[in-house]
Amino acid sequence: MVPKIDPTVAAVVVVFDPDDRFRQLLLSLVEQVNKIWIIDNQPNSVSCNYVKGGQVQQRNNITLVENKKNVGLAAAQNQGIKLALEDGVDWILLLDQDSILDKDFVKNMLDTALKYKNKKNIGFLTPRHEYDDGRPSVPTYSKGLFLKPRRYHMSLAEIDDTLLFGMASGSFIPRQTLEEVGLMREEFWIDYIDYEFSFRVRKRGLRILGVGGARLNHRLGIANYLKILGKVLSFQVHPAFRRYTIYRNRVTVIKEYSTLFPDFLLFEILSIAKDLLKLVLLEDQKFNKLRSIFIGTMHGMTGSFDRSSNHREGDKY
Repeated sequence: MVPKIDPTVAAVVVVFDPDDRFRQLLLSLVEQVNKIWIIDNQPNSVSCNYVKGGQVQQRNNITLVENKKNVGLAAAQNQGIKLALEDGVDWILLLDQDSILDKDFVKNMLDTALKYKNKKNIGFLTPRHEYDDGRPSVPTYSKGLFLKPRRYHMSLAEIDDTLLFGMASGSFIPRQTLEEVGLMREEFWIDYIDYEFSFRVRKRGLRILGVGGARLNHRLGIANYLKILGKVLSFQVHPAFRRYTIYRNRVTVIKEYSTLFPDFLLFEILSIAKDLLKLVLLEDQKFNKLRSIFIGTMHGMTGSFDRSSNHREGDKY
């Protein structure tokens, strides 16, 4: 993969019941890319109001695709990716509806790709994720000693080409990777889509690059807070139907890729232990959630993808 001198970039944004932060995303994005594809996964959504209103209404590089039903995150991402590839763009930027780009985000991504020594080995690039106040949020996981992944926050000047996986929002993907590796795995519906894609990329011998200079303000969903011994703990709570998809998909990914990437297996064992401990100690509806986890785990082991269990009509991601 050899980046062009003047490459074209399209952004794909999947939305579901967006709030005003989506407008901020558009304002941060519209001057940085050649084309924006917005895939609306909620019938009769208000997303068109954000696209047609305010400072973005005069832009002709924004296209809104309104689905008649919620087709799932992966399928919606693929809708936008296919449209962008048909347009002939060189790079595709995936974004969540609540992510906001730094003003030099795309420039820093392209500069990194252009200067990288082994350009043909680039699978995709991923940014430094931050809170709105500039503090790092989502940690980076790269190769560490033996099987223990290195967990840290990238500095603003850092470039790391040993990442184990990359989060979907902010993924900067060359078209050649998508043509070689394929698109997002639609039966996953929502959870672990980016993990599975990352491992498919790495299985091909391609690298995932972390770019500290490409900064993305990203929300991880609604956080819950608990004060214990004077220390405030922050954690996310997922409903039972999300527990099903999380465990079905994570078991599928472990089953398919843990032999190739044993460091990920160790990472997941620790993640599952912490998740179950948090559920038992801090969450409500324990029985329903544990039941969903059990069913999801069994379906992941047997390869059963029950679409009716992916979501309930009207549920937000």
